[in-house]
Amino acid sequence: MAALWLLLAAATPAADDGEARCYTGGAGSGELTFWGAVEDTAFTGRFGDFSVRYCMAGEKAQDHRIRVQVDLASADSDNRDRDETLKGPEFFHVERHPTAGWESTAVRRAGDGYAAEGRLTLKGITAPQPIRYGLEPDDERLVARGRFIISGDASIDRQRFEVGTGEFADPEFVRNEVVVEFEVALTAQQESPAG
Repeated sequence: MAALWLLLAAATPAADDGEARCYTGGAGSGELTFWGAVEDTAFTGRFGDFSVRYCMAGEKAQDHRIRVQVDLASADSDNRDRDETLKGPEFFHVERHPTAGWESTAVRRAGDGYAAEGRLTLKGITAPQPIRYGLEPDDERLVARGRFIISGDASIDRQRFEVGTGEFADPEFVRNEVVVEFEVALTAQQESPAG
């Protein structure tokens, strides 16, 4: 699948990251895309600026922690008028809320991949938001190589976050469901030398 999103929120406690193996990536190593529809006409967009941090405090899925941060002004749907509308007060309101964030609260195995519960913060509203994803490789090579790919998706109810208000609130006009997809290569974070 093509790229998320996924995506940012409050930080995981520093102690967790300090004791974990952490991997990072972003727009330079992957894609975060979104799919929506206006008057039953589908459109696709992407975020040109985002970051992902994936930390493993242990070998089990429940020891994994994920954080994503997205620059909402970087949304690009290949339509200038639509992009200006997306950045305006009825949708992302980037002047007041320039970033969105997602942070995992629980990760578990789900079939061949993973399911993560988390919190999405968008337009000043924080609410539960699950995602589904997979890792490649997903075995002992993951740590040995120091690099892996995360890919997955999420289905977001835009009205839950007051995205698309006023004339855009009608789901017959703008579909409520927005699908976010992501595929990002993550690389081991270099440890700072002991001082």
